[in-house]
Formats: sequence, structure tokens, C-alpha cells
Amino acid sequence: MAYRALSAALGLLLFGLFATPSACTPVGRGSLEHDVEDLLAINKRQGGVFSVLGVVGLGDKTVHPRLEIRELEKNADQWNVYLLGMYRFQNMNQGNKLSYYQIAGIHGRPYIPWDGVNAVDGGGGGYCTHGSNIFLPWHRPYLALFEEILYLNARQAVLEFPDGELKNRYNNALTTFRMPYWDWAAAPPAGEGVMPWSVQRPTISVVLPNGTATIPNPLFSYTFRPISRDDFVDSPWTTFPSTLRDPSSNEANAASRNDLVALELDRMRSNLQSRVYNVLALQHNYTEISNDRRPGDSIESIHDVLHNTLGSDGHMSYLAYSAYDPIFWLHHTNVDRIFAIWQALNPDSYVVPEANPYSTFTAAANSVADITNLVTALHPFHRNDAGDFWTSESSRHTDVYAYTYPELAGLNPNDTSPLVSKVNTLYGPKPTRPQQTKRGTSTIAGAPNFSGQRQYIADIKVHKFGLDGSFNVYVFLGDTLLADEPLGGSDSNSNSNSKQWSAAPSFVGITGFLAQNGVTNVQKKTQEANGAVPLTAALEAKMRAGELRSMQEDVVSAYLQRNLRWRIAKTDGQVIDVDAAPGFQLSTVWAEVEPAKSAAEFPKVKGEYRVLIEATDGRPGGFHTGD
Repeated sequence: MAYRALSAALGLLLFGLFATPSACTPVGRGSLEHDVEDLLAINKRQGGVFSVLGVVGLGDKTVHPRLEIRELEKNADQWNVYLLGMYRFQNMNQGNKLSYYQIAGIHGRPYIPWDGVNAVDGGGGGYCTHGSNIFLPWHRPYLALFEEILYLNARQAVLEFPDGELKNRYNNALTTFRMPYWDWAAAPPAGEGVMPWSVQRPTISVVLPNGTATIPNPLFSYTFRPISRDDFVDSPWTTFPSTLRDPSSNEANAASRNDLVALELDRMRSNLQSRVYNVLALQHNYTEISNDRRPGDSIESIHDVLHNTLGSDGHMSYLAYSAYDPIFWLHHTNVDRIFAIWQALNPDSYVVPEANPYSTFTAAANSVADITNLVTALHPFHRNDAGDFWTSESSRHTDVYAYTYPELAGLNPNDTSPLVSKVNTLYGPKPTRPQQTKRGTSTIAGAPNFSGQRQYIADIKVHKFGLDGSFNVYVFLGDTLLADEPLGGSDSNSNSNSKQWSAAPSFVGITGFLAQNGVTNVQKKTQEANGAVPLTAALEAKMRAGELRSMQEDVVSAYLQRNLRWRIAKTDGQVIDVDAAPGFQLSTVWAEVEPAKSAAEFPKVKGEYRVLIEATDGRPGGFHTGD
């Protein structure tokens, strides 16, 4: 009887996914909201303009914070509502414009129009604006669209519960619900790893109208219903029935290896913390932090290495397919959060006119007509029924979509010192004891404390599309796992060891380049991208261990000349010789830093960054005298 009851409840839930409404009301021309019937009417019309309004479009105009996924999980009612909403969302008919499949497809494949926004001559790929100064603003309405339809599905799930206390609780939970983010840079709770268990388990328990049941976990993967060979033309994407992370093979029965992904994330987290801290505390120019086309670090570059690591040759590490993995939305919501925090700290720096070197579905590469600026349309996201589009200017503030983040809630824009304190707490210098996780111990204690009043960074540039796919650059201070490893990169094409590189005691960090295959030979040779691996925290650890005499530049330069190493591997593990990576160059740069005087202040970079030529001179892929 219990099994029948649960089956009936699950059937009721599934029935709600595909039920056709008996009556629909079109959206009024001046409407600022969609009610449930409005949205279903738009679904049936398919040809109508859909105004992306976030949860505001469902009548919820109060600003509430998006929570970190582990915090959301602590609220049992909101967690259940979230899971039911995601489950319904993923089970919508793929032909529906507002289905999970079609919304994920906006980012890349299947390269078809969404909401009537057609391709242009000379355009290519999906709508996403990677490598552009509008990369960050473009994802804001994209996330708002996802949040709105997730919220709608969650609300519909609650409507299926019988009247009573439980339904009332879930309705109350909805009033403040916003989709969560996953903070992969902050230290995880004691005894836990960076990657939450909730996204790794293939099934999960939920409360349905007639009881508790175990369902396929909508945070673990997305199952295509079915795979369309017209939409996905590449192998193995036409083979995999569900999204995968670090797939065990290229066969249809391949499994995700989340345990290996989680291990890699634990090993690289401390360097991610340093990178996020550097961007928030030390970098104040929007153009530099918005994309990866300039020397130094950027939010986009940090974002890339998460894509590559989470995918590890699965969906997340391929630009065209990444948005189908549910973890994409947790990851990008955190990217938006970092962007929003940076905006609050630097309110006067934003998008300036700039040519975009990469083509998108609606823009040709390097087109004079498509120079991006504050009022460039963020295709394909309509802002109203008249067909106007969202722009970087109209998407500048998160409250227009009725959300914020915990660090920004209640912030006085004229006093950012509380925000500085929060950033320092999350990502700033910590006590120098080793960090414990459930998978091991990191010898590098997160962000540096700048006690030596110096900042050191490995700056890396390379042609982003030169290797016909995504790849990572690994940086070490000392011997790697291979006894015969030369200075610089390896000339081996074996993939037998690259998956273990981050286990080396000498490992410092990774920077990644999220690329797409199938680009032109011209693009392979001309599209330069940049990334960074901060060295300061690792060097401070070496000094504490007695291996480095001081943080003075001459001492550090000599140490790096003896110990700095770097290697390249594609996301499938294939080792790449640095000489085979078009445009590759690694340089070490340094600057004087004035340490923070209090927890409510950031350290300050004094003067310009300078290159330590001796650290890499004469080495494969290194910066040389005369460069």
C-alpha cells in the first residue's frame, strides 16, 4: 500500500509536468508580470515574445538573497521545493520553448533561434558572449530566466499538495526562495569537501503529496528525452543519454566519476581562494576582470577552470554542451555573485565600448557594427512585450530581478567596509595551519597574508582555440610526480599521469581555458586568452618551512628559476608539449603590496607589476629576455 501511495504521488507529479491547461490568457502588451496561465499560454503559442523578468514575472517583487547550496539544504522545506521544481523543470517536453532543454540550449548547441532571435551572417556558435566585456552581464538575464521557470515549476509542484499544514509550509518556503549558488572558493565546512554531496549522489529523497520517495537527483545529471541527432552532431554527445562529469568512457553506458572531480577540486581550492581574493581585493578595472583577453586574472578565467575540472572531458568542459549539466547553474550563479560583490566594491567601473573578437549566434567576430557597449542587446533575452532586449545597463543591478546575495543584503552603498570584512572572512588570509578536508590536507593556507609585502603571480597566455578543445595549465614549485620531468613542460603525449598531477606535494594551482573545437585555422592562431596562478601563498608557505630565505624579488627569482615548473593537459588527460600549444607563454610577475591594517580593509598594490625575467628565461614556454 505504501508503495502504491508513493507511486501515485509520483504519477501525480509527473502528470503535472505534461498536463495541458484548459484555458489560457495571453500576456497583455504592457504587462510586468506573468501569471501561471500566462506562461502556459506562451508555451502553447511558441511564437510569442517571452519577457525575461526573473521571479518578478511571477508577481514576486521583493528582493531576497540567493543562498549557498549548503545553506539552502538546511531549510528542509525550501530544499524540497527546490528539488521538486528542478525535477519538474527537467521533465518538461524538449519542444517547449521554456523547457530545461531549450533554455540550456541557449548557451550553445543546438545553435537554433530562441524566442524568435535569429542568427546573423558571419555569426557562429550559441548566444553566449565568452571572451567579451559583456560576458558577465549576459549571464545575468540568462540566470534570471532559469530562475523564473524553476520558480514556476516549484510553485506548480506545491499546488499539487493537498490543502493543509504541509502545503502551507511549502507556500511559505516559496515566498523567499531563490535558486542557490555553490561557493567553490571558500573553505568548506569542517570535515566536508568542496563539492557538496547533494550534487554527487544519483538519487535523492523528496517529499511528494502522498509521502516520501527516492527520485533521480536533478542536481546529479540531466537526462535527454531523447538525444536529438539533429541538435547534437558530435560524438560522443550523440551517445550519452545523460550529462556526465569525468565520464568513464565514450560509450552509452559511461558513468560520471564525481569522486575524482571532487578530489581535484579539493586539491585546487586554496589557489581558487587566492584568485577570487585577488580579483575582489586588488583588481579595480572592470574591463580587466570581465574577460580573459588581457594579461592577468579575470572572473572569466577563474570560471573557465571550474568548467574544465567539473567536466573533465564531460559536458561541462565543452562550451557547446555545458549548460545541460545542472551544476552549470550552481556554478554560474556563484560567478554572478562574485561579479555582484565586485560591482558593489567598484561601482564606477563598468562596460566600455569594445570590439568582440569571437562570433556568437547574433554577432560576427570583430564586426564594427557589433562593438559591445552598455546598450548592446543581450540576445536573446527580451525585456518586455514590445521586443526590447536587456542590456548591460538595464541588467547592472540584481534587484531588478528581485534577488541579491547574502554578503550584499542590507549593504549601504556609501559604506562598503562591512562587505570588505565579509570578503576577508571568506577569502582573505587565514591562520597558517594546514587546511583539513575530508579528502586530505592542503599545505597552502588559502590566500596570502602579504607579510613579505610582495605579490607573485604566474601569468599565462595562449591561443585559446589552438588545441581544438579545452585544456588546463598546471603550475608547481618543486618536483612533479614524474622523476624525469624537465623544467617547463613535457614532450610526452601520454595521458597516464596528468590526472594525478594535482596530487604532487609541489602542486600550486591550475588555470583553465574553456574552448570549443571545430573553429577555423585563423581563430586557432589569433585568439589569445590569459589566465593566472597566484604564487604568493605557496611562496609564503615555503618561507615558513625554511625553504625560502625571504620574499624579496631577487631571492624569489632565484628560487623560481630552480623550482618553478608548468605542464599542459587537455581535459581528457592528454599531455601537451608547451611548444605544441600555439602562443603559449608563462611569465612571473611581482608587485609591492601594502598589507591590510584591519579586517575592514584590503591590502593595496603599490605601483605596477614587473616581470621576473630570470625566473623563466631560457625555458620552454617561459618569458625570455627580449620578449
